[in-house]
Amino acid sequence: MDLQSRTKRSHSRYPVDGKFAGSELSSYQTKNKTVAISGRVKDISDGGFCLLATHTPKQSALLQGQLRLPHMPAQIPTLVQVRWIERASPRHYRIGLQYVI
Repeated sequence: MDLQSRTKRSHSRYPVDGKFAGSELSSYQTKNKTVAISGRVKDISDGGFCLLATHTPKQSALLQGQLRLPHMPAQIPTLVQVRWIERASPRHYRIGLQYVI
């Protein structure tokens, strides 16, 4: 992510070692099978979180799933939208997810 994108953020980011597991919601027009997405939450803010995963969802897709944070026994039901995707390594992607309220 470039410097200009980082300066546009309106929420501070906090490092966290959480997990997210969910699936891509299919649109009404498509009858595709559900795509599962899971990964490690790298950082989190009031606006969303960054996910490190081996597979990518579609750009702008809605993901419904469970967010697990360390030292918290409860899972948080979460609906997020994919805002950006970038390759972090040959096998991993960083995915920017924004909460949908």
